[in-house]
Amino acid sequence: EISTPLGNKKTKHMTTIQSILSRLTEAVSGTDKELYTEDKLNKFATFYLDKWDENTSEDVVAESFVDYWWNTDRTCRRCSECGKLMREGYCVDMGVAYYCSKDCLHTDFTDEEWNEECENNDQSYYTEW
Repeated sequence: EISTPLGNKKTKHMTTIQSILSRLTEAVSGTDKELYTEDKLNKFATFYLDKWDENTSEDVVAESFVDYWWNTDRTCRRCSECGKLMREGYCVDMGVAYYCSKDCLHTDFTDEEWNEECENNDQSYYTEW
């Protein structure tokens, strides 16, 4: 039997479901609560409980949220401009960037530039996920 002194235990401070969901909400401006039930949010947070600590960034949490639901019937994307989650919006070049609204799209494209992008690249379009 091998015993380890208490001092050698992991010093990593594990996180809580509340903390994970709070960072997610912050990163996506509350859109997680618009699109997902509390049960689904808890399922996501529980999955990552033993993988993250309190230093895991909001962006990592948000990107992991999108990845977690990627191949499910609850899929979403995250706006490259404002960070909100979305179930429909603009997709640039097969996912290089996503925009949830015309306002966000117009930070990088004029209407003319967007129309030209879509004409020249069939991987740029408006869609629902």
